Parts: sequence; structure tokens; C-alpha cells
Amino acid sequence: MKYTKILTVLGLALSLNSQAALIDLTGQGYVTYGDFNSYSLPIAGINVPSSPGQISNLVVVATGSNGNPINTNFSGMDNAYSTPSGVSGSNFFSTGGTSDPSQVSSFFGDNAATWDTSLIALEAFLAGEDMVFFFNNNNLNGANLQSLAGWAQVKLTDNNGDEIGVFDFTNNNGAYGLVSEGGGGTFFGDPADYTSDGSGPIIGNNAGTDYVLSGGPICIDTGTTPPTPVSCNSPLADEGPINHNLGADNAAYAIVAPELNSLLKGLFDSALNLNDFTMSIDLRLGCDPGFGNPNGNVGDEICTGAVSGFGKNINNGFEQLFIASATFESPNTQIPEPGTLLLLGGGLLLLWRHKLIS
Repeated sequence: MKYTKILTVLGLALSLNSQAALIDLTGQGYVTYGDFNSYSLPIAGINVPSSPGQISNLVVVATGSNGNPINTNFSGMDNAYSTPSGVSGSNFFSTGGTSDPSQVSSFFGDNAATWDTSLIALEAFLAGEDMVFFFNNNNLNGANLQSLAGWAQVKLTDNNGDEIGVFDFTNNNGAYGLVSEGGGGTFFGDPADYTSDGSGPIIGNNAGTDYVLSGGPICIDTGTTPPTPVSCNSPLADEGPINHNLGADNAAYAIVAPELNSLLKGLFDSALNLNDFTMSIDLRLGCDPGFGNPNGNVGDEICTGAVSGFGKNINNGFEQLFIASATFESPNTQIPEPGTLLLLGGGLLLLWRHKLIS
């Protein structure tokens, strides 16, 4: 009854109420980047097709595709941002530097510099499942050309614009490189060890940056369960390199924020008015001009990685970020009781804010 009423109010398709988990990530390995765990789909042996027709019923945050329905999301959230081709367009994309997409209908909490959704619309879409982000890496396949720099920040805010949770997908000022080659990220890390301060990314340089390297080939040691990413020069490397630049039609990564999902569950299970809450995504992909290419020159070494080995450019286009749901092992994260949410209301949300962004 609850979801039926929400769907009627929002005008969403009835299929949303039966949105089943797209994949099962239980037991799969992941690399932790700040608040997020990133799962390699090719290493896991999981295929997530992502052509426009195959993700048109999901929530698309950014895409290089044109036309409906992939560019059009559900009432209560932004439609998809348009990512550049990297060939005739920019080698860098930022939600803050691109026109805010339209909506099926206007909603409270929409911001000009981020992709936004009301929590009532997000709850209806997820229908009790945990949220997961999927990302396509669609660069050129030359050795240093396929890697791509990416950073993202997800915020939850209330109707006063106060932040109740901030979650970063970040290299945490680590080296710009593959996790198996000394780059940032921690295999089987703990997102609880990281706390966002709410600021934008440290751009830095190859020695230290908040931008995560996406798309490089990884070698693995299959003698562990799950397989462990290792240097391709390691004697333990018995499989690979495994490509992660899979193109427009297959997602390369599933990315999960356990603490974000726990906070969402607490809000969804409460009787608070979810129209008063917004989830916003600040997404940045490619060679940030702050790396030292103020003119956005696609040929600069810091962008191409021709010498250093790992590029940052968007150079082929059609990168996609979309939202679905997944099953995975429950994190050791406490979820507030619905009764406590009701009792304390805004005060509890301030406690969450203190925990997550202080």
C-alpha cells in the first residue's frame, strides 16, 4: 500500500515497485576509495550490459547517449547529464560545469551544479533494495589512453539545505595509479576509516590526488578467495591483465557506499517526509584543468600519461554513470531504529551529520 501510494503520486511506472537487485556482489573482492567500495565486474565475472535499451528503466546520472528514454529519469529527479565525446568535445566533464538537465517535473531540492533526486523518488525506485552505482569506462584502448580520472561526492540534505551526510569517492590524495601498482585505494578496506570534510577534490598531481584511476588493466592472484589484485610483474600474478575499458555496452565497475545505504535505510524506514530530503551527486571525469592544463589541452603529458603511463583524458566519449540495486554482504554499520528517527527528528539527523562529516 505504501509504495502503491508513492507510485501514484509520482506517476512512476508500476515496474519500479518490483525493482529486483540487478546483481549479487556477495563474496566478491572490492577496492575501497574513501566512502565507497568499487567492485571490478570483469574480475568478478559479472556482465552488466549497459546499452541504452538495457538501462532505460534504471536511473541514469550521466551518459553520452542521445534521446529518450535513457536521458529521461523519473518524476522527482533530474534527467541524465550529457557527457562529452572527448574527440569533438571537452576532455573533462563536471556536473558543475555543464548545464543542469531538465526534469519530468520540478521538485524541491534541485541544484544547478549537481545531479539531484528527492528521496521519495529514490525510495520508490529502489523499492527496499540497496543502491549501487555502475560506471562505463569507454576510452581508447592504447596502453596509456584507456585510463580515466574520476571523482565524485554524494550529499544528503534536508529542506533547510543542511547536510546530513557527505560521502566521497576519492583516491584520498594517493598516487595516481592502479591499486595493484601502488596507486590509491585499499583492497578490502573499511569505508568507516574515512570521513569527508565536504570539500571538493585535491587535484594535485600524479604523486598525490583525490582523482581515482579508472579503466586500467589489472593482474590478479587467483590463489586467494576472492582473487587479489597484484602487480603484473609479481610472481603471484597468474591471470591477466584483465581489461576494464569495456566500452559503452558493458559496465566495468559496481560502486557501493555502505554508510550511505545505511543512512538511506534509516530515512526510508522512518515516517519523516521524504519530499524534504535530497540526494545530490557532484561528478567529475577526465583531465581536470587544475592538473596544470589550464587550457584543457588534451595533448598535455599530465592528461595523456604518455610518459607517466596513466592518462586522465576523456578521449572517446560515452562514459556512463547509472543507478540500480545489488545484493551484497551487510556492512557492520549501525542503522538507526525507525522509532528513534521519529522521536528525535531533525536532532538525529544532526547527529548523523556530526558522525559523517565532522
